[in-house]
Amino acid sequence: MDLPSEVRRVKKPNGKCYYYWHPGRGTKREGKAIALGSDPSSPEFWERIRGLRIASTAAPAGSIAWVVGLYRESEAYRSCAESTQASYAVHLNRFANPEGWGHLPAEALEPRHVLALRDSMKETPVMANQMLAVGGTLWSWAAPFGHLGRRPFNPFEVVPGLDIPDRGHVPWPAWAQEFVLAKGPADLVRMVRLGVMTCQRESDLVRMGPVHRDGAAIWCRPLKTRKKRRAFRVPLTTADALLLEQWAGEPILFENTRWKAPIARTHPDLYLFTPRAQAYTPDRLRARWTRWLETDAGTELCGKWRKWLATQVERYDWDIEPEEARGPTIHGLRGTGVLVRLNAGHDPQQVSNDIGMSLPMVQRYIRFRDQVEVAEAGRRRLKLVASDG
Repeated sequence: MDLPSEVRRVKKPNGKCYYYWHPGRGTKREGKAIALGSDPSSPEFWERIRGLRIASTAAPAGSIAWVVGLYRESEAYRSCAESTQASYAVHLNRFANPEGWGHLPAEALEPRHVLALRDSMKETPVMANQMLAVGGTLWSWAAPFGHLGRRPFNPFEVVPGLDIPDRGHVPWPAWAQEFVLAKGPADLVRMVRLGVMTCQRESDLVRMGPVHRDGAAIWCRPLKTRKKRRAFRVPLTTADALLLEQWAGEPILFENTRWKAPIARTHPDLYLFTPRAQAYTPDRLRARWTRWLETDAGTELCGKWRKWLATQVERYDWDIEPEEARGPTIHGLRGTGVLVRLNAGHDPQQVSNDIGMSLPMVQRYIRFRDQVEVAEAGRRRLKLVASDG
């Protein structure tokens, strides 16, 4: 693979290669080496290079590119998760590009400019709306520092987002849950139960353990929004609270055709962990789930799912993501948990408060309420444990 001359490759003793942006290396104009990661095949790797090239072009003081450069060096940006920085970088690079807004004075940016950019992205409405959000964040950060002139104005706030088809992840019907509980490996059985009872993302499920328990509830500070939100207490049913107590001291029995016998593994700090008793990452958990869907049992589940989904799409005119058509997703367990709570008699605001999900998102799941039977138990009111016992 051909790499730009500014990129330096370093091979570690273990054989793994890392890449650095290091323009002018070995000359008087040598700059500081900036890590690019270890995967030159990833889009994020090249997006980072593109941003660094733009940043290396001298930007006039007060210009949009100048403001973007200051923001990239700020604690507000550096404290964001790497995934957030990567998604922001796409739009920050767009703003800073000298062929676009880059050399335009930041205080001169008007809603008409933002509107034109939004409309140029109408074929990708999610990306267009993300651009508006990133631009609004950038302007809100810059205003208090005086980077936007004497009378700062945020043009991103007055431009509405584009309409997006109401897709979202499809909640699991009761039969899909029961299928995995009956035929899935023990760690994925736990994943399904934990996902439904807590209504949290993969990135939070993989971090949950006994330390987060609080009597009849479990504490969660979402990784995706932890910079903005504090932890919240998710109430549990009596059965779920007892199940988590049981998991705390119970090993998971892993099976593999290459092993002579099942292997019992424990992890005192986590409810979900790998066959090596290691913590899952969100990517590793999704990979584990995908691999199981390729087994005979998983293939059977996907076949039933596609047949069921085709009926639902035809009957209720659902608009779904391609990923959902292949089989049930881990993220769909969040919606399942929401519907269980709604069907149990809790109002949307209470569900929002209990699980830390925004009210608009809870209300989006309401559309599935009479279309997906998530559990017979969901027709009875949740009996939350009133005490810490």
